[in-house]
Amino acid sequence: MFLEFNKDNIKYEVVDTFIGGSLKGTVYTTYGKLNELFGEPTINDANPEEKVNMEWVIEGKVYFTDEYGEEDWEYVKATVYNWKTGSVPLGEYGWHIGGDSYESVELIDAIIENNIKAEYNYNERLFADLT
Repeated sequence: MFLEFNKDNIKYEVVDTFIGGSLKGTVYTTYGKLNELFGEPTINDANPEEKVNMEWVIEGKVYFTDEYGEEDWEYVKATVYNWKTGSVPLGEYGWHIGGDSYESVELIDAIIENNIKAEYNYNERLFADLT
């Protein structure tokens, strides 16, 4: 099935874990833009020896009309992260996009291009619980 990604058919959450997946592409943007859209990251590690210092885990729903005329959705999971930079890149950077399909790249591209904010961020709730 071919999914169309646009501002009217995407909803997503930032969650705590994603198991599996691999590099599918990159998106050139700033940390500030990612933080504006995704909020608190799932991984935040200042250790320069770590492979990943910052990562957001995204679970998206892409809505579509199926062959019977019924509204349905497809889940698309993605991660956005830096890779072996030694610190969090603040300026324009080619952030890595991971996932279990190339739809992960389409999801992240559509979110950034259309300024779609998360419906929910597990990490912000977790951070609030710790304070």
